[in-house]
Amino acid sequence: RKQTLTNEERYITEELKEREVRILTAQDDLNELEYDIFVGLRNEVGEYAEEIRNVSRAVAAIDVLCGLAEVAIYQNYVRPTMTDSRELKIVEGRHPVVEKYLPAGFFVPNTAILGSKNVEENNSGITPYPAPDLIILTGPNASGKSCYLRQVGLIQLMAQTGSFIPASSAVLGVSDRIFTRVGAVDDLATGQSTFMVEMNETANILNHATEKSLVLLDEIGRGTATFDGISIAWSVAEYLATEILSRTIFATHYHELNELSSILDNVANYQVTVKELPDKIVFLHQVQPGGADKSYGIEAGRLAGLPDSVIQRARQVMQQIEKHSKIAIGLRKGIKKKEEEEVITVEQLDIFSEEFGDSLL
Repeated sequence: RKQTLTNEERYITEELKEREVRILTAQDDLNELEYDIFVGLRNEVGEYAEEIRNVSRAVAAIDVLCGLAEVAIYQNYVRPTMTDSRELKIVEGRHPVVEKYLPAGFFVPNTAILGSKNVEENNSGITPYPAPDLIILTGPNASGKSCYLRQVGLIQLMAQTGSFIPASSAVLGVSDRIFTRVGAVDDLATGQSTFMVEMNETANILNHATEKSLVLLDEIGRGTATFDGISIAWSVAEYLATEILSRTIFATHYHELNELSSILDNVANYQVTVKELPDKIVFLHQVQPGGADKSYGIEAGRLAGLPDSVIQRARQVMQQIEKHSKIAIGLRKGIKKKEEEEVITVEQLDIFSEEFGDSLL
């Protein structure tokens, strides 16, 4: 007898008891059996662990190389010439991702040359570009400046991984690091504003870049007041060109930075060109020598759908600001004054030279 209830009795036999136990413990027995089989399989496979790792590494390498070879064939990539110099010469380079989103032939290729001392006429008939250490890149909003920066960085990275690259030809010096400051993001978790994140990243670049580094900067100083932003952008660009001598492309809407090319031999101005029509502008997406004098930000606002009254008022305000702005003049005067002070300092020190002393005697 197993149990007595109010109006009934329950009985059980030894055979039923055994069956009950087997049913209740069946899942545990099944799990134990599965684990025993797994441990046995694991131990057996473990004996061939090194061989499996070697095979997997070989398969991974074959997979990567086949992928790179396939994309090089179908996307018309070329083999770059890698050197130990600082030269970076990309002829008719293309962004490997952006061109895939456009119809065939719609992407506009652009040339980039940095860090080489001598530029000679090449066989392709392309006009030689200047080869500065620092390029100040200006142009309208949405014209392709950021795409150009990313394009150069991706091509350098692809080349150093052993891949062919999207260009007509390229000679690339090996970079020790590729630094980028592109985009605008904040960091709410650490309480850092967009501008503070930008400054932290810029500081990291200035403290760690070398003359063999590739530095790509997009609109440094835009997150603060205009005068502060221009001052920071100018000093950062100047420091990169004079102290670090890294190969740098500096995209900016501060057209005042074009003045740097007039005082530093290793700085050149480039612009992303547009075609002005009576009622609109057409983005040509071509990077050409020379500095832009307009950003066409109001036109970008019009294309985005801002009300006509806002656009008209913005144009009126811009005319007044341009009429009374003296930023560029102030920069030029400051440069001239600095040069004069250096000359005066040299002349004052000359009175202590041996030649001056001999002339007095």
